[in-house]
Amino acid sequence: MRNNSEFAVRLTDVKKTYLMGKVEVEAIKGISLQIPTKRFNVIIGPSGSGKTTLLNLLGCIDIPSAGRVEVCGQDIACLTDEQASDFRAENIGFIFQNFNLIPVLSAYENVEYPLLLMKKPVKERKELTLKMLDAVGLTSHKHHRPNELSGGQRQRVAIARALVKGPKLVLADEPTANLDSKTGQSIIDLMYAMQAENHTTFIFSSHDRQVMAHAEKVFEIQDGLLMQDKEL
Repeated sequence: MRNNSEFAVRLTDVKKTYLMGKVEVEAIKGISLQIPTKRFNVIIGPSGSGKTTLLNLLGCIDIPSAGRVEVCGQDIACLTDEQASDFRAENIGFIFQNFNLIPVLSAYENVEYPLLLMKKPVKERKELTLKMLDAVGLTSHKHHRPNELSGGQRQRVAIARALVKGPKLVLADEPTANLDSKTGQSIIDLMYAMQAENHTTFIFSSHDRQVMAHAEKVFEIQDGLLMQDKEL
């Protein structure tokens, strides 16, 4: 039996309701699950199933309407907005399907940015940033801005940015959705290799069969409910 420290995430009867005008929409309808640490985990489900809502809860961007969400041992409902922001900066990296890079910054500056927010010293920032750019194969492109990079290169910058601070948890929302299949496969291979090397917990939401092929644990949700939870 696993103890609590072996789980990056624990959800207990979690519900999330949004108000759309005067209508309440129940996006998550009572999900309980445990996501193990240091694994490649994938959340699958059709559009509108609640995947993005679930990732927002895990990323401390939102809080549940009911139930308990624990991320890295922290009950997120207990955090103030400022504490949640600090917790995200310290513990969570994000990778998005549209890359979310800062267009006026170079690849180097985009990767360095989380370290600036954490007020890391200049020397440490430089060492960590260059090491991560080398790990994703973009040292020679460090001065390029996002509009000077291909989609695959931009996603590599986003991966480097997510991992540079050594987070306990990386959340990836459809990270290959805007890439062709060959580039998508190279990005998945890179993330899988870096997850193994850094022992970071990865949680993806995805429709991509290439992503699912690498999964060690799959959570299937539909209409805000957990339908399946299986080891692969």
